[in-house]
Formats: sequence, C-alpha cells, structure tokens
Amino acid sequence: MTLNTVAVVGAGTMGSSIALAVAMSELPVVLKDVDSKAVDNGIERIERMIASLVRKGLSEEVAKKRRALIKTTTDVKDIAHASIAIEVVPEKLPIKEAVLSELDAHLNPDAIIATNTSSLPISQLARFTKRPHKVVGLHFFNPAHLMKLVEVIPGLDTDEATVVAVMDFARHLGKLPVRVEECASFLVNRLLGRYMNESLFCLQEGLGQVEDIDRAVCDYVMPVGPFTLRDMNGLDIGLAVARFNFQEYGDRFAVPDILETMVAKNWLGQKSGRGFYIYDPETKKKAGINPDLAAVFKAGNSNGTIQAQRLFLPMINEAFLALQERICKPEDLDPALKAGLGMRKGPLELAADMGLDNCLGQLEELFAKHGERFRPAPLLKRHVFAGHKKVI
Repeated sequence: MTLNTVAVVGAGTMGSSIALAVAMSELPVVLKDVDSKAVDNGIERIERMIASLVRKGLSEEVAKKRRALIKTTTDVKDIAHASIAIEVVPEKLPIKEAVLSELDAHLNPDAIIATNTSSLPISQLARFTKRPHKVVGLHFFNPAHLMKLVEVIPGLDTDEATVVAVMDFARHLGKLPVRVEECASFLVNRLLGRYMNESLFCLQEGLGQVEDIDRAVCDYVMPVGPFTLRDMNGLDIGLAVARFNFQEYGDRFAVPDILETMVAKNWLGQKSGRGFYIYDPETKKKAGINPDLAAVFKAGNSNGTIQAQRLFLPMINEAFLALQERICKPEDLDPALKAGLGMRKGPLELAADMGLDNCLGQLEELFAKHGERFRPAPLLKRHVFAGHKKVI
C-alpha cells in the first residue's frame, strides 16, 4: 500500500489521538466529523496533546510541522483520495453501518477501511461495505499517540494483503502491531477483563481492602491498581464491558455483584466524584477511600496480605485459552499485554515464574471452591502433563 493521505473519521478523544499519531509519523491526515463543532473540539484536543508533548521535550519547530499535517473536514468527498480510512465513531451498530457504507461509496476502490472498534465483530462490520476484503480491525489503545500497541484483527473475508499492509502502516506509526484473530474483546481487553473481575471478587470475599489490592498488584507487576483503573475508565463503562463478555463467554466472565451495585448507586468513579475512591471536585484527585463502600462489601483484610498472584490466575488461564483458540501467536501474547497494559511481565512469564504445575494446582483448588471462573484451560494441563516449565 502506497501511503499518501490517511483519513480519521470521528474527532472524539480517540480519533483526535489517532490523528495526532499519524501526523507524528510525518503522514498527512484529514480528521473528519459530522459538523464543524465536533471537528473544532477535536482540533482543540490535538493542540492540547501537542502542547503536552512540547512540555515533555518535543521542539516547537517539529510540533508546528506535525500540526500542519492535520487538516479537517465535514465532507466525505474531501477524504476520497485517502489510502486508508480509520473509523473511530461510537460503538453503536447503526452508526457504524452508516459511516462504513458512506466510506465505501466515496473512497477509492483500492483504499483500506479500518475500524477502531473494541468490541464489535469485524466480519459483521465488513458486510456494510462492498469491499469486505479491504476491511480490517485496527484497535489502538488510549492515548493512541503514546501507547505502542495496535491490535490488527482480520475478519473472515479480509485479504491477507490487507492485513500485511495495515501491519506495515502500524509499524510506520512506530507501533507494535499484533495480529489477533476475531473474538469478543480481542486479546488484551479479553485478558484484562478476567483480572479486573477477579479484583472485585476478591474485594467481595473480604480478601483485602481497596488500597491493599491496588498496592499489591502495583508492587507485583502492574503500573496502576484495578480499582484506580476502574475509577479512571468509569464503572458504567466497566459494567457494560463485563456484561458483554459474560454474554459472549459465559460463566467464567460472571459479572461481580459489587459492580452492578455501585453503578446503580451512581458511584461511577472520577466522573461522578465517587467510585472506589472519592475525588476532589475541583482537582479530580483522589481524596481517600469511598467511606460508604463498607456497606457494599466485607470489611476485608486490614493488614494488606492479599496475594497478588490470585488476581492474575484467571488472566493466566485465559491466556492459555486464547492460545488454544489460536487467537494470536504464543510469542506475541506477552509483548501485547506489556505494551497494551504496561505490565512489567506478561501472563505467560508470570505463569513460568509461578511454575506451570503450581498454576494448575492453584486453579484446580479454586475451581473446586468457586466453580467455572477457575476451570483450568486444557492447554495449560497439556503443558503440565508434558513437563514443560514455560510456553515459549
């Protein structure tokens, strides 16, 4: 694929960040949205992100050149010449259908249409065009201009040439592209969901308090704790994702009661001023633990002895299930999780450190006690039966 202009359709938070990522790679980009207000808001976001990069060391001269590569429009005809169009509109099927159909009608027949969806099936979205062989998932992580990982997800009808071209495009952006076969929540968010849910189950079971668990996982392998992350992303968003995964995967993705309860109480995290933590209304910074949580979950372990490994066993198990389904190459799994989530070690590395036989033994004990969310993956069993100490 010869790159001339890249179109980014949708000037929201993610679309603006993707447009900046493209410009920072010295490619011209056109940012499109439905009206001038949306486009203006997108440009304001981009200028704030550029200012932040300048504060961190980007020269004013380079910043000015990169900003000049970004054009805007509300007319689809202005992006008809683009080599690739990246759709970044809300995760609602009717909106996706309208946008993808419009792009298909106006883009050059050789142009690739990429979707940044984090949940909708690529094969279904591709049907909204007459070029399903040219439609592919291109899932960036937020903020897209900083995060290195990009998941590349072909649909059933996506040509291999399209996959190769998009992988090369992602590398041009300075990203780590990982090919992921189509499945609900793809790779990183699927594994993340198991760990995030388990943190809530541990809280419900009184195995630790909010700060204990956040601190333990940060000391172990994560850059930020699960409750801090939930508050940042919004508990309502977390609940929607948890329900979706439960619908797609069944009981091992059961939705923790505490999440339902907190959303019903409008404890949504930073945006409502109260989640697992409370937040200063002006600075939005943490101002302590939500004092009303005691009514929702057990008092917990006050001395902070929660074992962080417990929270990662479901993630490790899900990693083996993903490999069993050939969702990605074994050698890509840990790099994807490290680049996408900032983990210092990926789940396969953690499993090797813990011992595959030890992981299996713990999962079997927890399965006997808690049921389906700990049912050991058959592939993990096979590795243990074969005497393997690690996967790769």
